Amino acid sequence: MTERNSKFEELPEALVAADHPGFSFIWLVPLVALIIGVVLIYKEYSNLGPTVQISFQSAEGIVPNKTEIKYRDVVIGKVKTVQFSPDLSHVVMEAQLNKDVEALLSQNTRFWVVRPRIGATGASGISTLFSGVYIAMDPGNGGDHAESFVGLEEPPKILSDAKGSSFRLRADSLGSISIGSPVYHRQIQVGEVTGYRLVPDHGHVALDVFINAPNDKLVRRNTRFWNVSGMGMEVSGSGLKIELESLLALLAGGVAFDTPLTLGDDQAAAEGAVFQLYASRTESQKKTVQLSLPYVLYFDDSVRGLSVGAVVEFRGIPVGKVLDISLEKNATDGLVYIAVLVGLEPELIPFGHLDSAPDPEARKDFFQDTLEKMVDKGLRARLMMGNLLSGQLIVDMDFDPEAERASIDYSGKYPVLPTTPGSLSSITNSLVTILGKLKRLPLDEMGEHLLNVSKGLDTLVNDDALHASLQNLSLLLQRADGILSVVENKASPLMNEITSLSTDARKMVQQAEQTLEELAKTSSGHGSMGTELINTMRELAGAARAIKGVADYLERHPEALLQGKTR
Repeated sequence: MTERNSKFEELPEALVAADHPGFSFIWLVPLVALIIGVVLIYKEYSNLGPTVQISFQSAEGIVPNKTEIKYRDVVIGKVKTVQFSPDLSHVVMEAQLNKDVEALLSQNTRFWVVRPRIGATGASGISTLFSGVYIAMDPGNGGDHAESFVGLEEPPKILSDAKGSSFRLRADSLGSISIGSPVYHRQIQVGEVTGYRLVPDHGHVALDVFINAPNDKLVRRNTRFWNVSGMGMEVSGSGLKIELESLLALLAGGVAFDTPLTLGDDQAAAEGAVFQLYASRTESQKKTVQLSLPYVLYFDDSVRGLSVGAVVEFRGIPVGKVLDISLEKNATDGLVYIAVLVGLEPELIPFGHLDSAPDPEARKDFFQDTLEKMVDKGLRARLMMGNLLSGQLIVDMDFDPEAERASIDYSGKYPVLPTTPGSLSSITNSLVTILGKLKRLPLDEMGEHLLNVSKGLDTLVNDDALHASLQNLSLLLQRADGILSVVENKASPLMNEITSLSTDARKMVQQAEQTLEELAKTSSGHGSMGTELINTMRELAGAARAIKGVADYLERHPEALLQGKTR
């Protein structure tokens, strides 16, 4: 104990100050740290924007408090929590966004997960292999403010700030077209397919395409779209023809369009306009048909050779197709008629201009009103031979000026157009009528009468008196020919003499006129001698004119020397 106490005694003793020196500067360090922390916390919370909820089918690659939300590759938020929905059908992510993007949130805002994707049209999201997946945002255009969203499972092909126009295509089948398939114009990519869906009520597939500006102005109302997926082959007399738009279209499918030079409406197409998607370029060169109106035709003729799908023509121009052929019994008279259901296509009828407005009812009313006027002017439907080799019939529509006045009957299920017998039927009816008239003729009596006439002619031809008369007629003609030869030989010298006489008469008249002029100069007109001479000269001049007239007459009528002057 003594040794331990001695050791404690050797330890130094602390000096206790009597007065406290005040605040110590050491406390500044935690105080500054506290202030910095408060500032950082205030700055963090002041930059916090709204908290949004985003629903996805799965949370593959999403990590809470780590996965970022980006807009144009700029971080605008972060995922805070990930949890299941109440029915476990999807996951709900709660994300905290920055305050400066709050104004961008609306009902049209879209979110999607960016991850590596490889498709026929290319690869995307490759950078996320190293940085991890993230959620991208597209603000959208307009709409009310919203904070709850359903995320897209696939990235949108067209962002809200893209410049261009969207159009809708109708196709019988999708083929190899997919989202992202290119849209070509003259083999240059000008857009892409943004979506497709099945429309069961109308029995077709609807596709959405986006054409980038300024190429969207190339789409007109009469523009034709066709499918360029795969490779087309055509064998003709000129050889094998292969059509291939591009290698990308061969792998991923594609759509092409062009605007032909036609007499149709070529104004710019409006946003969201609907076009038919044809299977090939050849099909697209045909007339566009978007509306077909059914009408019934009743024929008394045989429809052998007429089949479903046969063309309906107006003066050689296709205006519709045959949809059905059946027999119908008339409830009034009990007779059975052949009913042909045809579909007339207003866009192909050359009866007037149809506005390409999307209202089908207005277009239908306009077409029916025009068709009623044409029927009132004599428009009729008839059967006509379309192919002489195969015997195929078609329905021809044309004006019949001799047709009785008629109108369209709207009393049944479908409107009924008036018809007229076909050309073949008309010929057959005419032949039947002619044969009936021939049958009513007394052919036996007519034949017996012709036989008697033939016998009489035979007796007359073989009669000796007829032969003698013909010989006498021949001799008479020979004598007449001799007389004419004599007259011709004598007439030629006579004509020469008449011509000479006419020339001498002209010279005499000229000399007489000269003599009169000389006498008029030498003799006075007031003396008796002068008067007599003048009268004498005048008489001589008159005689000369008479001789000249006779000579002129004989020159024109030399036969007067033999026959005398005719009256």
